[in-house]
Amino acid sequence: VPVLLTMWSDVAWRSSRSEAMADAMFYAQQLMEEIKSKTFDENTESPWSASLGPNGGESYPNYDDVDDFNGYSDSPATNYSRSVVVDYIRLVGTAWQACGAVASCVALYGNCANCNECCYKRIRVTVSGPQMADVTLTSVAASH
Repeated sequence: VPVLLTMWSDVAWRSSRSEAMADAMFYAQQLMEEIKSKTFDENTESPWSASLGPNGGESYPNYDDVDDFNGYSDSPATNYSRSVVVDYIRLVGTAWQACGAVASCVALYGNCANCNECCYKRIRVTVSGPQMADVTLTSVAASH
């Protein structure tokens, strides 16, 4: 009987962990889809916004562009929390690299209007929950 109880306990723990991870992935995908449905930037063409985050008094749920979600966090359900980080990135060879704010990108790499340097934003949604490691979804938004 003790062996069976130990096995049953292990199966129950693994099952609840799998369910928690599935829930976390759902919450991450839900928020990522909402973010990706927004426009790339407050400005409709380069130069892009020099700072990332809500503009001029905007607050959730009235965000209108991708980077408004930078620093956003919430709790979609009991024991789960989500957070978002958005940053400018550029493609160097085959690897994405953070390039900081557009103002510093222009100073370092030239004219971002040609979209060869900093016309991409990386969106990372991280969900923390019970009985699991954090789940992070990453996506890239392009200016065009």
